[in-house]
Amino acid sequence: MKTILCLLTCTLLSFSLNAEDSHIEVGIGARYFTVLDDIDLDNVDTDGIAWSAALRLDSGLFALQGEVEVFPDNYGGATETVYAPQALLLLGDVLYAGIGLGAFYTDGEFTNDLFYLLRAGFMIPIGRLKLDLNANYIFTDFDELETDDINSNTITIGAQLRWAF
Repeated sequence: MKTILCLLTCTLLSFSLNAEDSHIEVGIGARYFTVLDDIDLDNVDTDGIAWSAALRLDSGLFALQGEVEVFPDNYGGATETVYAPQALLLLGDVLYAGIGLGAFYTDGEFTNDLFYLLRAGFMIPIGRLKLDLNANYIFTDFDELETDDINSNTITIGAQLRWAF
């Protein structure tokens, strides 16, 4: 936790010192997801496409990104669409890596535990647009399944197109 607070402080200082270089980006994207374990239950989707929307404050070397990822019905045993708001702290520019945390919202409520994620990506600038290709490892538990022997950690691979302002 202390490491995350230290990184967040450094990021905020970086934004304030380089305010003229900082910019905001808005984007949309899609990711293919797959759960690591083979979960053989009828009401659980273990792979598919998730959609995302993002808002990013970028200062060059550091970036703060907020996202909402939308998983289909039956992801993790949910009976409705699953929304996953998340916040990420990213380091790098063209090649980058970062850490983040988020929560799942479905069936009218948030799950009890947060999930954590690691991200690595490659960004291709196209004028004011940026094509962001990334891979994520999400550390999560599917509370609804009520079993301890299933590894519900998820890997996603996807792309996001962002516009810089």
